[in-house]
Amino acid sequence: MNTRKMVQSVISTVLLTSVVLNTTACYIILVKVKRKEITHLFIVSISITNLLETIIGLTPQLAMADESLLERTPLCIVGGFAVLGFAITNITHLAILSFIRIVAIKYPRRYFQYHKMFWCRVTSILVCYAYGFLWATLPMIGWSKYELDFDKKRCSLDWKLTKFNSLSYIIAFLFCCNILPGIVIVLSLYFSTKEIRYRKACKLPKNTKTDLLEKEYFRVCFLSAVTYFFFRTSYVIVGVLTLLKIAIPTHLATTTALFSNLSTVSNILINCYALKSFQKQLLNLRIIQILKTFFLELRDCKKNKINTILPMHIFFGIK
Repeated sequence: MNTRKMVQSVISTVLLTSVVLNTTACYIILVKVKRKEITHLFIVSISITNLLETIIGLTPQLAMADESLLERTPLCIVGGFAVLGFAITNITHLAILSFIRIVAIKYPRRYFQYHKMFWCRVTSILVCYAYGFLWATLPMIGWSKYELDFDKKRCSLDWKLTKFNSLSYIIAFLFCCNILPGIVIVLSLYFSTKEIRYRKACKLPKNTKTDLLEKEYFRVCFLSAVTYFFFRTSYVIVGVLTLLKIAIPTHLATTTALFSNLSTVSNILINCYALKSFQKQLLNLRIIQILKTFFLELRDCKKNKINTILPMHIFFGIK
């Protein structure tokens, strides 16, 4: 019973935090930020995918935390489809964003020529969703299938290989949706960093427009990718161990599944840390100002209380 309550508490906390942070991020960028760069649009899109992934993935788990699914249901399959599609879309966002960064640094004129065009921005984001939900659709049309997860709390990939072509799909999925985006991100960050060092060594004139791309966008791409793979890798490892016919304890499967959901929160926290414009707009929100004033007044009240009590102790000789 204690374990179930703890699982419910974790799910509720992640769900609430994700909804609040991702909704706040969308509000800040869409309403508060006047000049919207392509990175801002990517952050909004990632926030939307994280928000939907959390709601669709965690709400059913929270509703049935005390029960287990005995068989696949249409709702369970649709939930597995949506969560997988949004998860792949998320990592594809990071891969394309890192690729855009290297294009902007290496070919700044061409980048500033095209990045403001509406069709260019829409196309780059739609490609992420198309790629993500293409892979999520394949199990629906016969290449593998969605099956009950290790702890029977949700539908996921057919890690137990109950269908004859599930192994080929999972291998292709791991390469195209995990390894390949990781390679794109690493190579893009490596070559863009190399280009920046080359320019500094040659003492080429700086371009103030690409300075933001060289610093803040690097931190966003790098930290977002690292945290995404950090949270998701544990669940993938459990899946690979299942492919190798290694028995996995149910509580471990549940823990890794919950741990992977933290990636829906980490991206917004990274943007708060890395993007100064985002920090500024966040701190200027009215609710943040009210909370800041409240805590300052509370601190002053405590100080005044201590200052008034201390002389009374000295006057009456109380130790």
